[in-house]
Amino acid sequence: MNGEAATLLQGVPEAATTIAEAQKSTAELTDADISGTPRVRAWLPMALAVCALLIWSTLAVSVVSLSGLSPLLTTGVALAGGGIIGLPWVPWRRLEPGAVLVGSLAMLGYHALYFLSLKTADPVAANLLHYLWPLFIILLAPLMLHGHKLTRSHVGAGVLGFAGAAACLGAVPAFGAGAGVGFALALVSALIWAYYSVWSRRFAEVPTATVSLYCLLAGLASLAAYAVLGQFPAYDKLALGGGMPSLAHRQWLTLAYLSLGPLGGAFYLWDYAMKKGNPHQVALLAYAVPVVSTLFVSVFLGRGFDVATMVGAGLVTVAVAIGNRTAPRR
Repeated sequence: MNGEAATLLQGVPEAATTIAEAQKSTAELTDADISGTPRVRAWLPMALAVCALLIWSTLAVSVVSLSGLSPLLTTGVALAGGGIIGLPWVPWRRLEPGAVLVGSLAMLGYHALYFLSLKTADPVAANLLHYLWPLFIILLAPLMLHGHKLTRSHVGAGVLGFAGAAACLGAVPAFGAGAGVGFALALVSALIWAYYSVWSRRFAEVPTATVSLYCLLAGLASLAAYAVLGQFPAYDKLALGGGMPSLAHRQWLTLAYLSLGPLGGAFYLWDYAMKKGNPHQVALLAYAVPVVSTLFVSVFLGRGFDVATMVGAGLVTVAVAIGNRTAPRR
């Protein structure tokens, strides 16, 4: 494993996004490095990694529980709140305007389209389609970067991932009028994040804390779009805009949780675990995220453990694992 794929996934907000960080050479983190941690705290990195992954696995079900709200409002509040948390650590003097622009647009497009797909299509299927983005990174890297080649293993991982998505789609109870649009939005959101992840290689030296600024700007842009569309209902065909709604306490708590958890605190828990623990052991846990996330959504919707859905989730997880373990080398 090498550090190439690690930089390809810089700044991605969910558990699978940091899988490739485990591809750093073991020479960079020896047993001596780990043994330097006090014995009493040896368990801490793994415990924090498990917490971060569980938090990320609840992103989809949290958004589904807010299906009555506009995806733009959910995106705006959650991203702005999550961005504010990390502002004190933003390296203001090292900011690149181009990176800030693309990063903010990627944050906005990725989350808004992903959240909208969960609302307009079957949430379980849309969630699994969204988890194809790591495979898109593997496929895009040879097209956008020099020194990367597409191997049979990468193609095999891609085929396996799409097979998993197809299996999950086959378990959808019925395709509604907007199902096709919703599934397309899930795929587009995955493509947006894959493209940004590969593109961000040229800004590999930018600290991870910069993502907080991307989140804040994307959140403010989403809230602005929500307010503007609310003034022109005739042009708002998807009912994305509006005014400030009267939210129930449960909805406010869920929005606060999104800001503090999946789009906020989980980043820092994972960062500590990757730096203080064994990255290979920690990253193995991340392969379970698509399965756990799908389970949460299925249980929330009252479907239980559908066999076809679980098979699809398992195939996508295996495909992500294969794709990252065979990351393109120089």
